[in-house]
Amino acid sequence: MSGWDMTLRALPGIPRITAGDDLGAVIIKAIGDDGHTLTDGDVLVIAQKVVSKAEDRVVRLDTVTPTDRARQLADQIGRDPRLVQLYLDESTAVLQIIGRHVVTLDKRGLVDTSGGVDSSNAGIFAEGWACLLPVDPDASARRIRARIRELTGTTVAVIVSDSHGNPHREGSAGAAIGLAGIAAVENPAPNDTDLYGNPMWGDLNRVDELAGAASALMGQSSAARPVILLRGAPYTPDENANIRSLLVQPTLPSDTSQYE
Repeated sequence: MSGWDMTLRALPGIPRITAGDDLGAVIIKAIGDDGHTLTDGDVLVIAQKVVSKAEDRVVRLDTVTPTDRARQLADQIGRDPRLVQLYLDESTAVLQIIGRHVVTLDKRGLVDTSGGVDSSNAGIFAEGWACLLPVDPDASARRIRARIRELTGTTVAVIVSDSHGNPHREGSAGAAIGLAGIAAVENPAPNDTDLYGNPMWGDLNRVDELAGAASALMGQSSAARPVILLRGAPYTPDENANIRSLLVQPTLPSDTSQYE
């Protein structure tokens, strides 16, 4: 665990990422150009969008053929049926419709909107681009972490983050969708107490805390700061980290016939 101070640095100089780019090498170059070096225990929070682009998870809508189910749902929410088809392709269940938003359980086990499909910063809207989440964000985080260790010899933690909404709150906030080298949840130590000596219980969702802090520096539009370096972050290393240890299985709707 760390002390009292934590610093965050939004790395400048990250170029536009395209399919096949070596994200680990790109990040190390950006850190060096910024006058920094990695140290053991640092945390890198990386925006999902650049991970997806490096893994060629960007789709042209003119290659998508919507099914009747997608057209029906698109009519209901007022969206492009080709986009809706991607929502369905990336999901295992539609949980709820809120206005124009489709709340889904996606194939990674995440509860999100639109199966994680997003057109922002995927390409020019008029050309019809959409970006999908990585197939396995944990594996993505592990690959980047291993590449950084190969290039620098340092052992860091990696969080792949995305913007997630909460149906009970307005707006979205950064949340972890993939992990490597960092425990998702912090458990109180056996002898931890509160200010009055009462035993502590209740786990802390550390990775979403760090992803949210990083998101404040990333920005959500043209800021072009998709990688945040955190130093001094309190966390427990975990070589077997995975996002599913954080997830709670939602209650599936009893009637899905309207989406079939």
